[in-house]
Amino acid sequence: MSDATESTIETTEAVETDTAETIEGQDALGDPGKRALDAMKAQRKAAQDEAKAYKAELDALKAQAQGREAEHAAEIEKQRIKDEALGAANHRILRSELKAAATGKLADPSDAALYLDLSEFTVSDDGDVDSDALDAAISDLLVRKPHLSAKAGRFDGTVDQGPRGQREPAQVSEAELENMTPAQINEARRNGRLDRLLGTKH
Repeated sequence: MSDATESTIETTEAVETDTAETIEGQDALGDPGKRALDAMKAQRKAAQDEAKAYKAELDALKAQAQGREAEHAAEIEKQRIKDEALGAANHRILRSELKAAATGKLADPSDAALYLDLSEFTVSDDGDVDSDALDAAISDLLVRKPHLSAKAGRFDGTVDQGPRGQREPAQVSEAELENMTPAQINEARRNGRLDRLLGTKH
């Protein structure tokens, strides 16, 4: 008999021995032991099934949460695009309204958008702009930058005499204006001393 044949016979005998011992071990438990073992196996299977159910439920909840997050992100992006479009439209409206308000007051009406902050003005839901606010802003700009006036340096008559021969108040020069306080500027405007710079007199 060869060595390989002897090895095969020994392995077969060992398996048969282990199987016999296992069967004998189960038989040694008796009916109560077998029932207890079966109950433990059933409990283990039930626990495994419950764990699988929990996992499936958790996976479903995760998928649902991811879906809500994706939907929320899409809504945020949609609102961002809408806000950008509305902001661009309002910016165009403001520039147009400001240019119209500055026509006849500024030498170049487009300068109004360069020197004024458009964010200080609002556009209503109907696309309307507060014209009084625009006029006030342009008037204030002319006080600060009188050289932008459409009538800057243009007047009839002599330096000390108006068009009808009436003596006009001493006018403030641009150099003097730069050193005046807001209160002094307002007083000078009330007294007619800024008429020439503002272009309100020819």
